[in-house]
Amino acid sequence: MQEHLTESLLVSAYDLHYQMMPQAHEFLSNLHWDTIWATPTLLVVDSGGYELGNVWDGAEVRRGERPPRKFKKEDYRYIVGMLPRDRDLLVVTWDHVAQEGEQLSLEEQIREASQFLAENPDLMVDFLLKPEQGERFIDADRVKDYCSDMAHFDVIGVTEKELGDSILDRAFNLLKLRRILDDAQIDRPIHIFGALDPLFIRLYFMCGAEVFDGLTWLRYGIFQGLTVYKEAAVLLSGDFDRDESGRLTRQQINYLRELRALKRALKEVAKVQQGAKDLEVTERSVIDVLNEINVGLQARGAGNGW
Repeated sequence: MQEHLTESLLVSAYDLHYQMMPQAHEFLSNLHWDTIWATPTLLVVDSGGYELGNVWDGAEVRRGERPPRKFKKEDYRYIVGMLPRDRDLLVVTWDHVAQEGEQLSLEEQIREASQFLAENPDLMVDFLLKPEQGERFIDADRVKDYCSDMAHFDVIGVTEKELGDSILDRAFNLLKLRRILDDAQIDRPIHIFGALDPLFIRLYFMCGAEVFDGLTWLRYGIFQGLTVYKEAAVLLSGDFDRDESGRLTRQQINYLRELRALKRALKEVAKVQQGAKDLEVTERSVIDVLNEINVGLQARGAGNGW
């Protein structure tokens, strides 16, 4: 897939640390331009919280014991220090919740993230906003008092699961966060971790997010903007080649093409809607977004209501 992953790719510092990905050692050296990781224009380096924590991606179907190896903040800082500086890198701040339930106040999160930024002035930084002590979800209203601090980071990140307990709650919280940042004239993009399903990209984009990552395109199939299980994707696409490895490669290339087409379409939507930010953030406004997505799918002969 190397030649087709030309734009951006997220890798985990946990995998780099334990060299679970090909050419990890070379990537952390002056030989990095000779590795497969030289192809994407932008590499995003995550702090490894997903591997350490017990929160599951909503698209995962196999859930069992996942005992992690030790990986501490100091290990992450070491990996970041080893990253090449002569290419575009976006590094994510440390995921505190992954470490034995440790949670910090928003003020403490910003202080630590600011120190991380100061230690790495030559890297772009994605500030991962986490729930505060005793909370399961982020509180967008709390961001109001810290907007000026948010402006120092290149991207503001949140995990999909920590936006809320339901689709409605997540969309509402995200829309509120985007509006708070817009009102403070903080034009930083919002990154939703763990959401690369075409439907949810549409939803979260319309609620203000612009950066997405996830493994759905590798676990499932994508057909006309909808995620389906791989066997169904074979039937729908008509690709019945008995050479499974060749077929899977072709399918995944096609999934990437569908995601690129979706990105182009959303860019056009953004151009049309530019400047139309006088929206009141209410439950009704979120339901309108959900319905707009559903109507669009119905018009294409897909979707069956929310």
